[in-house]
Amino acid sequence: MVEFYLFSFGICLIIGLITLIKRKNFSYHEIAVSKNNNKVIVLVYCLYLIDMLYAGYIPFFAFSTGEASYGGSIEYGIPVLHVILVTFNLFYALYIFHQYLSKPTKALLFKFFLFLFPFVILLQRSNIMYIIIGCFFIYLLSVKSISLSKVFYVLVIAMFSFYAFGYLGNLRSAKGDSTFIPMSSGVTDEFLKSPVPNEFYWGYLYIGSPLANLQNNINLANDKSVDYEGLTINEFIPDFIGKRLSASLSIKKRAFEQINPFLNVGTIYSRPYNYAGWNGIILTFLYFITLMNIYYLTITKSYTYGISGVAMMFVAIALANFENTIQYSAYSFQLIYPLILSAIKQYKQSIKSKKLVLQHGSSF
Repeated sequence: MVEFYLFSFGICLIIGLITLIKRKNFSYHEIAVSKNNNKVIVLVYCLYLIDMLYAGYIPFFAFSTGEASYGGSIEYGIPVLHVILVTFNLFYALYIFHQYLSKPTKALLFKFFLFLFPFVILLQRSNIMYIIIGCFFIYLLSVKSISLSKVFYVLVIAMFSFYAFGYLGNLRSAKGDSTFIPMSSGVTDEFLKSPVPNEFYWGYLYIGSPLANLQNNINLANDKSVDYEGLTINEFIPDFIGKRLSASLSIKKRAFEQINPFLNVGTIYSRPYNYAGWNGIILTFLYFITLMNIYYLTITKSYTYGISGVAMMFVAIALANFENTIQYSAYSFQLIYPLILSAIKQYKQSIKSKKLVLQHGSSF
């Protein structure tokens, strides 16, 4: 596995350098504050209200009071609407942050937190981390020089984020008990008595367990039949489409061997390995880097939404160490919003240009 990761990192470095040469004119730039921010906020919150009324409960209060229990996944809200709403929220939070860096005002900062708040009451920690990581990439693109003070601020935010991630995890999975998850995974008494808050244990689990699960699958390799059709439908296509295709074609999704029942992430490669062994891993890697490079070359043409799109692409690459960010629509679907909005903006500009030409033509 180590050899594969070294090989894949080397390939990514070479392709990255080639891509940068092809799009060498792309760099961070400031953008104007959108006139539609307030309208989008009202629309998003109205849709969340409808979503919560349909679900019948608010996760933050339901889990903290014990009215609901966490069983490994949450099917929440109106089926299609919830996915569109959440993914659009993720995109717009990063777009607002880019606006804030371009024109730092208290109003824009407040609006940014308004796009972060829904994921707190929904107890969707992964989406909170998605926004934090995405903002980090936008900030990284914006800085011209790195100072010790900037590094310090980033480290403080990172530590706070890891703590909040663990706190919300304990609230959702153990009714706030910070010892439940460490004890369930078999830590020693010395660890529980250490001065390090137990909330940080969640971060350690989510960083280490995906690679552990992947290595566990490789170690427990068996003689499963190769299934390229299942690999394509269940791993290369977003799940909201793949689920319907696999059901209609009677293709069963293969699980991967977990080191612990509640540690259910295994990088982008664990399930592909169970479909086609090392061929599944290599095909997934090639498919993933092809998609990411095509997306980069396309989205960097957009002046307004390019930075937000690139940041989301970086997040998809970073989170591939935890989950299949192609198949998991919560991490892939939002990539289309910058493309759609760029196309709409370009279309409006072309219509406006044609009207100006016609007006000038009629004046002669």
